[in-house]
Amino acid sequence: MAADLFSRPFFRAYRLLWKMARPLLRRSSRLSDGWKERLAPDDWLPPEYASTDGHAVDLWLQAASGGEARLAVAVCEHLSPSSTLRVLITTWTRQGRDVAERALDNLKQSHPALRVVVRFAPFDDPDIVRRALSVASPRMVALLETELWPGLLAACREKRIPVQVFNGRINSSTAHFGRLFSSLMAEISPVAVHAISRYDEKAFRRIFPCAVDRMPNIKFDLASRALDAPLPAHNHCFSVSGPVFLFASVRQCEETRIPGQLARLYKAVPNAAVVVVPRHLHRVAAWKSVLEDLALMPVLVSEMPAGRCLPRRHVLVWDRFGDLPKLYAAARAVFVGGSFGQGGQNFLEALSAGRIPCIGPSAHNFLWAMGTGEPSMPSLEQAGLLRVAHHPKEVIDIMLEQAASTRDRMSVRTRFREWLAPRLGGASSTAQNIEKALSAD
Repeated sequence: MAADLFSRPFFRAYRLLWKMARPLLRRSSRLSDGWKERLAPDDWLPPEYASTDGHAVDLWLQAASGGEARLAVAVCEHLSPSSTLRVLITTWTRQGRDVAERALDNLKQSHPALRVVVRFAPFDDPDIVRRALSVASPRMVALLETELWPGLLAACREKRIPVQVFNGRINSSTAHFGRLFSSLMAEISPVAVHAISRYDEKAFRRIFPCAVDRMPNIKFDLASRALDAPLPAHNHCFSVSGPVFLFASVRQCEETRIPGQLARLYKAVPNAAVVVVPRHLHRVAAWKSVLEDLALMPVLVSEMPAGRCLPRRHVLVWDRFGDLPKLYAAARAVFVGGSFGQGGQNFLEALSAGRIPCIGPSAHNFLWAMGTGEPSMPSLEQAGLLRVAHHPKEVIDIMLEQAASTRDRMSVRTRFREWLAPRLGGASSTAQNIEKALSAD
């Protein structure tokens, strides 16, 4: 049955769509980066990963972007220190690749026998993903969070490669796809799914006829680690004369909602320093254009002379990746974006820096933090560690309130640590499950 999968009408149409889309993808600034790797050529892996036992790698970890790449790194860090596994980490974005590659030196020190290679994820075109699996020939594929690509799942089923989903969460589009193509999903099902919430567990059970259980979210482990470290210094290339109002990981859904409210913020705090950090760097130009239209005088941090004080009513637009921890440490008030229509972005980093974040009303990607319905496990909002604004005007009201608060960072970090305590262990349990599965192979 598995051998027939790619001859089904769905995959014939799916393959055709990928072929038609390839010229458009080639012109994408995000996807043209690493184009050759995304096509999984015969030399996709370095020569030292040539197969000697029928497998070039033992484990293929698929992570979507920067956040999921951190999860992949955390899983590797929790493997046995003497592990000799060969691990392939793939990711769709430059941010994800940079996150994983920056971790390689530390992994080599903590796990000297572990071998890790990082690559851009292959396109899910059935021909490409089958070739990638032939080159890597993994003993196991581990998908992180929402990376449920039908081509990859079908190719793994065809080649009898077991797939497990870790830190699993499901979005509405995947749930709808699963209902629409229920028989297909049954045929390409992973062997196990480890979901991060009761909601996700229930949704996965609806679409996959495999073992589904619940696990602690690995993101909580990362947040706990950040709490164990001292607050990062915020000695940036700029100085400010007033409090920093940080709009972090903002996405396209905020571009038409937040800028128009900044005049109210400047009126209330004339010396406010506003910093905007787009979630995707290719949206920097759009933010700059919107701010210019409102006469808010945007300045790119890459063009900011070292040590210069940000002029009043100038908005600093962050066009570099990887600086959010330092920016959270500098901020007096924080809004985390993607939450006015796109499901939200990770707001735990702000809490680790001792700032209670404000988000918009759309946070379905973070239901695992919004509440379980169990009295013994309050949501962050119930615990007073998250503020939710239902319209853009309320965002500014909450941020002004936060900026005026006398609550210190250490008290917020202490409360957050207490909230995290019963929710830790996701990275460790994932590593143990992977090692158990591979030892049984």
